[in-house]
Amino acid sequence: MPCSIKNPSNIDLSSLEPHVQGMYDYFEQKLGFQKPPTMFFDSDPTNQSNVLGKTAYYDPQALEVHVFVNGRHPKDMLRSIAHELIHHQQNLEGRLNVGGYMGEGYYLKNEEMKKLEQEAMLEGNALMREYEDNLKLEEKNKMSLKEWKNNELNKQLLKKFGILKEDIGGKSVKFGADDNPEETKMDHLPDEVLKDIAKKKEVNEELDENIELEEASHDTDDEKRMKEESLNKKLEEAIARIAKAKNITYKGKKLR
Repeated sequence: MPCSIKNPSNIDLSSLEPHVQGMYDYFEQKLGFQKPPTMFFDSDPTNQSNVLGKTAYYDPQALEVHVFVNGRHPKDMLRSIAHELIHHQQNLEGRLNVGGYMGEGYYLKNEEMKKLEQEAMLEGNALMREYEDNLKLEEKNKMSLKEWKNNELNKQLLKKFGILKEDIGGKSVKFGADDNPEETKMDHLPDEVLKDIAKKKEVNEELDENIELEEASHDTDDEKRMKEESLNKKLEEAIARIAKAKNITYKGKKLR
């Protein structure tokens, strides 16, 4: 269940809100909140100028987490929210109302509240670190998969147009360029080489979208169009590399 976020500060925090929800969901899975709190992004320029001013607080009666946002790094705000979410769980468990002194400096004078504060410091930071590392790992895995797919697609395209060396019917064809490439047109190649390239292109024609076939089955028309345009661009780039090749060998002999 998502928590409600209110932003009376009128400061644009749209990039922070998805992380607030994501972190709250992670805390909720770990702690099992019976009720969600309401998050408030508060603005107080006077508090901002105070080096030892407030960063956040929790209202146990209203079930509200208030975070001061002026001039703060987004990650620092997440730390404050993590701390207050532990107080929220303490409150839902009936452990927050310990009585005793709650005035200025209560951390030094109220031993029970000191224990609760230390719990919030420890568990809040620990769970936030878990959320952060899990999120980074997921993003890294997604990027690794995307990079692998792109590499595979590029490899198939390079093979398809003969830029990579590959045996075709017992014949070895390789295209390459040195540091000073000259313009070399495809029609300069022997007919036998062109026929091999055409044959290989025909055999590999179904490879174009195999790498992302599963994802493409769920794509919208716009997404399919964008992927098709991207693929066409890669094909054009591969053809351009062939056209600019200077050193061309066939069967171990240099043709140009």
